[in-house]
Amino acid sequence: MKVKTTKGKVFNEKNAGGVSGILCRTVGGKYFFRIYHGDNTFDDYDLMHDDLSVTIDADALASFYEGENGVKFLDHSSEVFGWEKIEEKD
Repeated sequence: MKVKTTKGKVFNEKNAGGVSGILCRTVGGKYFFRIYHGDNTFDDYDLMHDDLSVTIDADALASFYEGENGVKFLDHSSEVFGWEKIEEKD
């Protein structure tokens, strides 16, 4: 479907609901959304949406981390980095 913005620009629109992709970040820190196709090609989309819901796949090898100083971040799992697991003492 073609749409025309209030500023007169014309775009092709396709519903993104249910589409799976990968949230990627450039070296400069800008995020974009990548969608792979069956023929090993992909399309990259700039992220303009300001509050998009995201679900992390169970096999994404991703973990949430929290440091002793309270800093929190999401990154690859410890297995990817080869980090040592430390057993907590009760």
